[in-house]
Amino acid sequence: MRTIKDIVRKGLDERLPLLREARSSAIRPSKGWLRAVRVAIGAKQEAIAKKMNVQRQSYARMEISEARDSISLSTLQKAAGAMDCEVVYYLVPRESVAKSYVELARRHDPKFKHLQASEHSMALEDQAVGDLKPKP
Repeated sequence: MRTIKDIVRKGLDERLPLLREARSSAIRPSKGWLRAVRVAIGAKQEAIAKKMNVQRQSYARMEISEARDSISLSTLQKAAGAMDCEVVYYLVPRESVAKSYVELARRHDPKFKHLQASEHSMALEDQAVGDLKPKP
């Protein structure tokens, strides 16, 4: 019987190849996306601030906070919207840790960790089942 978790993991795993492929294109510019896009469209901070109904200094702080990794997602979305953009983000398993969300889930499951330890002990005694290795 498939659980909701299984269905969600399967859906995430189906998207994973495209997400991994997009990762290199999604590297944030050194001074942040807000500033890069604003400069690219030829807008001044005052114009974006006015669209957001905030002071220029407030908008300038948004650009700085994004560059410092301290901007909230909500604020980033509002600023992006003022430039007719949208925020797109996603989380992918670190390739050094897991090749899929299913594998990542196994690594975070305390029961699975216990099973791995048991499998290791049994392997030392040449009694391992051998079915706990992640499937490619």
